[in-house]
Amino acid sequence: MGASLKFLAMLIFLTACVTQVSVVFANRNLIGLRGPDPNDSYIAPFLWTDVRGAISECRPFFIRMDPDPVPSCCAGAKSIAELTKTKRDEKELCLSLRYIGQLHGPFDPKRVALLGEKCHIQFSFPPVTSDTKC
Repeated sequence: MGASLKFLAMLIFLTACVTQVSVVFANRNLIGLRGPDPNDSYIAPFLWTDVRGAISECRPFFIRMDPDPVPSCCAGAKSIAELTKTKRDEKELCLSLRYIGQLHGPFDPKRVALLGEKCHIQFSFPPVTSDTKC
């Protein structure tokens, strides 16, 4: 009986893993991180999860809990800015920020736009809301 419970637990775990992978790929398509044209060879330099991870420390600044971003926020913002080199990359960043806002609740888009200035980065982050047309 113990072996069948272990097998059932493993089956449930594997089903959950497959479901999560499917959701990630569906989300990539949903937010535009893969081109709508299957012949489009563009590959974004980051995933929305990379952006989320890089700016996760920025949330207190984004929601006006902190007057300035913490150093780890600026380091993450700088890493994303360095990866964003083309207009298409900027669009992907915009889509990622919009999706992150939808997942994690609203934040002040003006604060996102202040990251370049506050973190001394020569980059303009877009002021994104859930309604922004990237």
